[in-house]
Amino acid sequence: MKGANVMAKGTGIIGFVVIGAQAVFIRAVDRKMHVVESAQTDVDIGEDIFTNQRIQPATVNRVTEVLNQAKLLFAGVGAEAVHVVATHSVAEAANAEFVREQLQDRTGHDIIFVNQSQESLYRNLATDAFLPNFKEIIKTAAILVDISSGSVELTFYRDRQFIFSRTLKLGPLRVFEVMRDVKRHVPNYDEVLQDYINSQIRDFTRMLPVDGDYPTMIVMGSALSIMEHLVPAGKRNTLMQVADFNDFYGKVVHSSDQYLRAHYQLADSDMAQVQPVLLLVHQMQEFFHTTQLDITNLKLVDGLAVIYALRQSNAKLLIKPEEQIIRSALALSDRYQVDTAHRKQVTTFALQLFDRLRKLHGLDKRERLLLEIAATLNDIGSFVDVHEHYRHSDYLIQASEILGLSTEEQQMVGTITRFHSTDSPSIEELQESPLPNTKRMVVAKLAALLRLADAMDVSRQQKISKIAVSVKPTTVQITATSTDDIELEKWSFANRADFFAEVYGITAELKGKGQYGLGKA
Repeated sequence: MKGANVMAKGTGIIGFVVIGAQAVFIRAVDRKMHVVESAQTDVDIGEDIFTNQRIQPATVNRVTEVLNQAKLLFAGVGAEAVHVVATHSVAEAANAEFVREQLQDRTGHDIIFVNQSQESLYRNLATDAFLPNFKEIIKTAAILVDISSGSVELTFYRDRQFIFSRTLKLGPLRVFEVMRDVKRHVPNYDEVLQDYINSQIRDFTRMLPVDGDYPTMIVMGSALSIMEHLVPAGKRNTLMQVADFNDFYGKVVHSSDQYLRAHYQLADSDMAQVQPVLLLVHQMQEFFHTTQLDITNLKLVDGLAVIYALRQSNAKLLIKPEEQIIRSALALSDRYQVDTAHRKQVTTFALQLFDRLRKLHGLDKRERLLLEIAATLNDIGSFVDVHEHYRHSDYLIQASEILGLSTEEQQMVGTITRFHSTDSPSIEELQESPLPNTKRMVVAKLAALLRLADAMDVSRQQKISKIAVSVKPTTVQITATSTDDIELEKWSFANRADFFAEVYGITAELKGKGQYGLGKA
């Protein structure tokens, strides 16, 4: 992770802090993900945001105190570095950037905002690494429901594969703030709240590409309220059959605050979220025909620890992060009915060009992943209109969820697709992008490769069976093997090669090998 705050050396212990809407979560872990120290402090950021759209000065002061206390904790255990992130809910505040600057100045911590797609990946990694029965749960089909104060993230698994994820802006604290005024003015608030949540879930699930039942629902998150109290002390999770959950739901959902305090030791700040959380889970388990719930106390901060362990080669996961990211892109591509054969061909050629031209572009595996995603998604704009589809692809990507990508990376992918076509804007327009100059250069290099790859299947008939790439002092020569006429591919390649030459300072040529097309483009 970027933005580490360096402290001690040689201990192998790393500190993680997650500033969430309702609490600040603190973990210190060793290289094998063993928890050395852990703490959690409640804060009122979410209430500030959902009520006033701004984080109040008193709340900033409280978070400052917590971060400075965390600093002492990490120093005490000899942490080598500390990573501090703020969740997407915090970033929703109108004054989020000012608050981040204030916290950084007061504490010395670098603070990074993570978006919802990144959070989703981190939580998926946490369940993969720490949930004891995860491998068996997703053997058939399972849905991971992550409940935060402002939203609910749904991740779907089938046949031990990540399928897709979606976000619903229906977190319990957000629901409570939306319905606060209703509660004061209607006599039947419970029924109104149930109708509101039901209507939101129905509208949301109507657009999901759900294929069959999901017998297991994994429930986790920073805003589980009363449900987290069901996990035994010292355990990561507890299994509950739906019949048992329904009994619990019926007993608790309409209970008084006094009853909840007495029986579940809930804090006052949790009271308002009990009904929304239980109604959400109840409605979802009915819709997805769930038969058992796996309730876990895992958090986003646990996923950050997994990322660290992966970089130390000390984590063994069933589903690798990169695989989940690619599956997310493929699900989005399928959603917009992209030609799968063309998509596969273009992706294959783009990655071959990237690998063979490493010395020219000097990029690493993360940029390779961005190219693969761009190749997967470059044609989704045709769902809107085939004319200037590259522009539609760009804005669809910006408006969608791609698991695990930062906001900047998602913007880069959209911009790469915008420049992949023969009819794409000129390179001068790329200079007007809001991306930093270093990122614009990466986009230009990857877009140049994608343009050539797309040209080699411009007929969408997969005429070229394989390519060979040869780098010469002034030319990149690509030899295509084909038993079909590839004159259209050669023509398209020649039209797109100018962009490549402008970016790399070297020309690109396509030659044919086989029954047709011997000679240069």
